Amino acid sequence: MTKLRRCLIGSPIALLLTSALLANGQNPAPPSQPVPSWASAPQISQATQQNFPPLLIQQLSAIKAAALNDDYAYREVAHLTENIGPRPSGSTQARAASEYVAEELRKLGLDVRLEPVTVPHWVRGAETAALVEYPGMVPGTTQKIVLTALGGSSSTPADGLTAAPRSRSVGG
Repeated sequence: MTKLRRCLIGSPIALLLTSALLANGQNPAPPSQPVPSWASAPQISQATQQNFPPLLIQQLSAIKAAALNDDYAYREVAHLTENIGPRPSGSTQARAASEYVAEELRKLGLDVRLEPVTVPHWVRGAETAALVEYPGMVPGTTQKIVLTALGGSSSTPADGLTAAPRSRSVGG
């Protein structure tokens, strides 16, 4: 059993970085067709060899090989996108994704602890707009305007907005 003393889950990326190597040992991939050139062992440049310790290069190569020989990470991303969906900061889906990733890492034998995080959270309010006065307007009517609010934008004042009409000539 692999032990990791502290693993903070702030994003499903943690799952992708650690799970492929761990899962590959649990469910070895069946023999397949020849490995394409892009999936083969990387050619290590002299600069890379000078800038990174050999053990790190070996570990990263093992993670790459494990990820390319197993679809575990793809299945996890598919679950997050198809079952949990968009995960805006502070949303119920973001919380569900963090809990899901933590549980999946626990299944792989890691000790995981989630910690509370404070993030900005914007809630879309009611969106309505109408022209209530304009030249040529039929008395007693309004003209509805379709719109959407931008995330994190400020509200329109309760009294609404007033602007002078602008005319544009056709073709100009």
